[in-house]
Amino acid sequence: MGTLALALLMTACSPGTAGGTQETGGGVADSISLRVNNATTYSRNFNIYSPSTDIAPQISLIYEPLVRRNVFKGGQLEPWLAESWEWSDGDKTVTLKLRTDVKFSDGTPMTSKDVAFTLNIPLKYPELNTGGQTYVSAEATDEHTVVVKWKKPAQLDFYRFALGVTGFAPRVVPEHIWKDKDLKTWTNPDPVGTGVGKLTAFTPQQFTLETRADYWGGPFPMKTIKIVATGSDDQTKARLLKGDIDFATISWPNAEQEYMARNPKTNVYKTFHTGGEESLLFNMDKAPFDDVNVRRALSRSLDRSSLLKLAPTGQEPANACGLEPAVYADFMAPECAPQALDAEGAKKALADGGWTVQDGQLAKDGKTYPLGVKVVQEYANWMAYGKGMQDQWKTNLGLDVKVTAVPEENYDPQLNDGDFDMALYWTGGSNGLYSVFTDQLDPETYVPSGKDAQYQNQGRWKDGSTAPLLDKLRTSAGDPEAQKETGHRLQKIVLDQVPYSPMFTADWFVEMNQARWTGWPEAGDTQHVPHSGIGPDIVLTLKGLKPAGA
Repeated sequence: MGTLALALLMTACSPGTAGGTQETGGGVADSISLRVNNATTYSRNFNIYSPSTDIAPQISLIYEPLVRRNVFKGGQLEPWLAESWEWSDGDKTVTLKLRTDVKFSDGTPMTSKDVAFTLNIPLKYPELNTGGQTYVSAEATDEHTVVVKWKKPAQLDFYRFALGVTGFAPRVVPEHIWKDKDLKTWTNPDPVGTGVGKLTAFTPQQFTLETRADYWGGPFPMKTIKIVATGSDDQTKARLLKGDIDFATISWPNAEQEYMARNPKTNVYKTFHTGGEESLLFNMDKAPFDDVNVRRALSRSLDRSSLLKLAPTGQEPANACGLEPAVYADFMAPECAPQALDAEGAKKALADGGWTVQDGQLAKDGKTYPLGVKVVQEYANWMAYGKGMQDQWKTNLGLDVKVTAVPEENYDPQLNDGDFDMALYWTGGSNGLYSVFTDQLDPETYVPSGKDAQYQNQGRWKDGSTAPLLDKLRTSAGDPEAQKETGHRLQKIVLDQVPYSPMFTADWFVEMNQARWTGWPEAGDTQHVPHSGIGPDIVLTLKGLKPAGA
């Protein structure tokens, strides 16, 4: 396996597109301002294992994971604080070799005792196991070696050690500071971590991290990193247009006209595919969505390219089999492509199922079925897509479909509870084939509507034919040919049975001001995401920047 030092050096060579913060008197930027989330204020709580939901953001610059997940390589795991690892005991034991040059921000060297202490936190306090870790023991065997054990083969469980898109991976903390604290109540106001950032100032509206000269990944081009509470997307847009923040990640329909055109030399908006899709979920626990013919008809009667024009964000039509070609090219089934509009095929599917349309509603055996689709109220693009789907279903099938806008805070609970007919939601992702398909197609996670699905199988898929395929994906993690063959069979299920219908590529949306900083990754030419909320990618991104005046 390669080392992070090489990865960090490589990022410095990436072509530039974005920018920075306040300039020094000499005209060279020494600070960068980031918008991480839509909070209006921050709490000084840096306890990353706290049960509180009110934790300061961008802790990826302070606390780091053992391994990194490369979202552009199907979730491939790469070294971070662990420089290598080896499996034994039938893939039930992993031996981690740690970097020997890592120090905490108080100057104390990181050792295997710190890592073992960290990994034992969710074992000692199961209620703090927010990452769903499944290992049963973690032991330091020498100063820079840690042995972790599971009860069953666990190569896929090891993915939970990597941050990637999720924030729930174990991040190494210093035992000498944390060992006597009550982790349920302690707020850790003065955090000490292995990351590049050291907290030097804090207010509810902004906190400042000073980049460390002794960081194991080498020096950074900026002296300080400012995390700014900008509030809502509209408030963030105003600050981006004003130029007082340098970097944000929000969806901005028509950004080319509203942002880039305002200052073409400095204002940059780019999209990066997440490896997943925005899909149309069907609640297969209820009629008429338990009929594959209805699902086929509703999917085939939509023109995805036209829908995207209603709110241009840089997204593209999704592959109908549920895989992003840019991430999973080696595993793509040959018959897979984006679903094209096929109004006649949609009508035929309804006829094959014995369905008719009466007064705008599906009808069969003397019963009629009103239809509805839910979208997130705060997502301007989803609101536009919802209205567009409503219009297309009316035009192409004669169906009246009610669009319901749900506040973001209520959206996931309603889908988890099965309180929907159809809904836009995220599927797939860049965390590997098993993760792509198990999230929505594992019949063993089925719970009836009215019970909490806990973010798994919200569409209520019950077909047991997928269970052995998922099991084969899980047990053949080290066999690319077996993964490919099994992946093809699962893609065919998505294509033919339409348990969900991939609609659009799920993208990260990135706004950058290159008045002060250049050197940002380019879409299609990078191995890390310039996203302020994803670590360690944010570290690699900032590492590769250059002052515009240099």
